Amino acid sequence: MAAGVALLLALPLAGCGAGFSLDSLGTDRSIVTGSTGQSGKAPDGRLSDEAAIRSTVAAWMPGQVPPDTVPWVNSNTGSVGAIARVSDAAGANGLCRAFSATRESFDGVSAYDGKACSDKGGPWTVLSLKQR
Repeated sequence: MAAGVALLLALPLAGCGAGFSLDSLGTDRSIVTGSTGQSGKAPDGRLSDEAAIRSTVAAWMPGQVPPDTVPWVNSNTGSVGAIARVSDAAGANGLCRAFSATRESFDGVSAYDGKACSDKGGPWTVLSLKQR
């Protein structure tokens, strides 16, 4: 019985005496971590925000004067901003409205100038939107 107890005490210590190197197993090249396939160019947040500005301007009710400042939000990018009416002018086919807009996002603040027209009292269409 004493020999059995001695053997049970010696077995766990035997693993500490000698080991083997994992280098001898080599490198498993079949597993690559952190690798993703090419999915093309990521969507540009700025273009998405410009589309949100255009949508907000297009939502102005024909024949009604919008508030001095209209907020906009893009839930896809987290960007926010405001659109301010600058001036109205009668065009050949209807009313045109110059406006300025701001864009606040994680990469900073941008300012835009734009022009929207309502053809004969119809819906607003953004004709130009340029970053300053």
